[in-house]
Amino acid sequence: MNRMMKKVGILSAVFIAAIAVYFMWEQKSEEKSDAMVYTSMEEASLPVVYTEMFGRKMNLLHGYTQDMKQAVSREALAVLSEDGSMDINVSDYGSSLQGIEYEVRSLDLSRLVERTSLAEWKQEEGEIRARLPIQNLLKKDKEYLLILTLNTSDKGKLFYYSRIMWTDNANAKEMIDFALDFTTRTFDYEQARELTTYLETSTSEDNSSLGYVSIRSSFSQLTWAGLDMKPEGEIRATLKDLNGIMCTVQLKYNVSRALEDGTSELYEAEDNFTMKWDSRRIYLMDFERNTNQVFSGQKELFSGKRIMLGIAGNDQMRMEKSPSGTSLAYVVNRDLWTFDQNSGHGIKVFSFRSGEDDGLRSSYDQHDIKVLSVSDSGDVDFLVYGYMNRGIHEGSMGIAMYQYKNENNAIEERFFSPVTLSFELLKEDISQLAHLGTNGMLYLMADQAVYGIDLNSNEYMVLADSLIEGGYAVSSTERHFAWQEGRGLYGSGVIHFMDLDTGVKRDISGGEKNLYRPLGFVGDDFIYGITREGDMWVQNNRPKDAPMYRIEIVDQEGKLVKEYEHENVYIADVSVEDGRIHLTQVVKTGEQSYMPSRPDTIVSTQELSDGTLEGIGWYADQDRRKLYFVQLEKDAVSRDVKITVPKKVSYETTGIVELKAGDRTQEGRFYAYGGGHYLGSSRDFTDALELAYEKMGVVADQTQEVVWNRVNRPPSRNIKEPLKAAVPFVNGLEGFSGNRSYGEGILLMDARGCTLSQILYFIGRGCPVAAYTGQGGYVLISGYDQYNVTIYNPQTGDSQKMGLNDAAAHFAGLGNDFVCGVFME
Repeated sequence: MNRMMKKVGILSAVFIAAIAVYFMWEQKSEEKSDAMVYTSMEEASLPVVYTEMFGRKMNLLHGYTQDMKQAVSREALAVLSEDGSMDINVSDYGSSLQGIEYEVRSLDLSRLVERTSLAEWKQEEGEIRARLPIQNLLKKDKEYLLILTLNTSDKGKLFYYSRIMWTDNANAKEMIDFALDFTTRTFDYEQARELTTYLETSTSEDNSSLGYVSIRSSFSQLTWAGLDMKPEGEIRATLKDLNGIMCTVQLKYNVSRALEDGTSELYEAEDNFTMKWDSRRIYLMDFERNTNQVFSGQKELFSGKRIMLGIAGNDQMRMEKSPSGTSLAYVVNRDLWTFDQNSGHGIKVFSFRSGEDDGLRSSYDQHDIKVLSVSDSGDVDFLVYGYMNRGIHEGSMGIAMYQYKNENNAIEERFFSPVTLSFELLKEDISQLAHLGTNGMLYLMADQAVYGIDLNSNEYMVLADSLIEGGYAVSSTERHFAWQEGRGLYGSGVIHFMDLDTGVKRDISGGEKNLYRPLGFVGDDFIYGITREGDMWVQNNRPKDAPMYRIEIVDQEGKLVKEYEHENVYIADVSVEDGRIHLTQVVKTGEQSYMPSRPDTIVSTQELSDGTLEGIGWYADQDRRKLYFVQLEKDAVSRDVKITVPKKVSYETTGIVELKAGDRTQEGRFYAYGGGHYLGSSRDFTDALELAYEKMGVVADQTQEVVWNRVNRPPSRNIKEPLKAAVPFVNGLEGFSGNRSYGEGILLMDARGCTLSQILYFIGRGCPVAAYTGQGGYVLISGYDQYNVTIYNPQTGDSQKMGLNDAAAHFAGLGNDFVCGVFME
């Protein structure tokens, strides 16, 4: 009996010990996942490509599994060697490379310059090196599109895109070296002292956050506020633009900071430099650094009524609540997390980050996440859009919709839609409209169209096609969408107004000669204007606007809640800000002429939300300055917080949704770039220029040809005999009535509203500028230097000089009404 009891005791002890070991293992597993949490997803597998130039590996290119045409052409610019060849380095990560091909095309894709297959390449320690012997068919200093194709046995054809240029410009290397040296010095206080000569420190600059540093920031900001920051790994350099004496370089790198408890913080940093070459020195025209902390999910970050996110930019954080507010979903630095305030359970729902690779592919930042809905049970509907770093869609550009089910602790992909847009253009669309209606329809904007996708069947309809700037409006909640019928620049006979939750659509129209224009929303109240067909504002033979005689505001049900109309007073422009509707007013002075009148403001009584940072707070830390956090309603106790990840990502019910709108002509637009990024676009050249101006940037047309550059302008230029030197331009002025016109190898652009200093760029490129003097008459500005401009009268053939300041005031008094031209090769 004693022996039996002894055996039972031993077995019980073993059983208890096994249970103890199991729970200890579980606890350690949770502790390990607390420090580094990753989503269950196929690891990245596609090769990456570097360009070898100026003695270093640069321009990291990511592979696409679809033909992106020229949509991602502005990711990098490669400068060819003196003989026109281009060396590449392929990190293939074990992929089986079977062939290398490349094409060289004009930026608009219309002309194939060369198509070549390589016969050989070198394999060296896991890397492949190859030389592209690009033929001597390129014009110097002109950009072309290179499409590199890698044929692999396991992944098929992979496409890599870069602009290329063959140039005698020997200054790029020194400017790239300058940028790398500048960034390296910022980590050493003493070495950084030499950088002060390049700063333009301003007392008006906001130095409260290390998430954003500019050329106007303080020296302390530049040197990380004295924090012991250390660069991690390599600094990856990308040449973004090289245009004459102007160069733009982007540097990306990781930064770490050791903490007293032995752990460390990880940050992602990006430095953008715009430089100007001079024989005496390099001028730093613009500099920006953006730093975002990688949220680790460690328990210590959950404390009190806060989830600490740390140092970040405003555009890297968003938070949504469930109806009762108990479940939170927050996106931080491209990762999606949820937190249950009742249970203290945090989940890293989605991230492309990996703990197994080198981070070049899994941490690639050309994607984002948008939360569509959060339920009290912790379920989340969300979109992942942009470049797919990992998983079954790796290498695709597109939009994926996922549903996280808390009960199953699993993610289910509902559909994937491939798109041929750059990430920044796609982000612009999705940021405007991606709304999950209570009727089971997902509405989203992509490439000038709005689609409604039935999530039960993955069938879709085209809600609105061929959208034009100023022809539609979206409410701040994204629940309501309004768009005009047709492509009229100044309105149409019908506006469609739709509640995207219920699917109810109303039409706004009335009066045979009335045109209706969607102007915007205040909350969910819709504002539109009414103009008469004949009330055009024509200035110097070119339409300027169609002023509205009446403004109306309707609520969600389409009920009229406000009307604004005054006899003989017209509204030329409307802007909405903080619940106030600002009206720019004019009075009619002739059949097609108007003059400014006093402005007015309509004040809304509707309660408005706080915006995109609702639920995100911050406080000023003595060392790290502005630190952001998710605001909680209940105290979170660090030791009780549990962090997990979904157990799987399921693709069993996914469908491929090919979003295709009807045949349409693309709206001619100008695209603004600066600081290494896309800044926005407009059909109006002047508006695009304003976007690029403060960033020392460039404006490109829809083929990505640069048509304006703030930095690259010679100090003086004089066009002799302008009528003969620019015959296509002068001929094009006759009958010019649009915002742009192509003809005889030249692009004409309406630059009304630009300043004199801004349009001197075109003279520097060899084309005079037409400055209208009223009643359709004009003079040609044909030259400039640091003191004067030269004005040519085409009627008399006389030229005269005028001081720059006097000329600027003179043309401003005439409305700064310019037409400019760029010779197209």
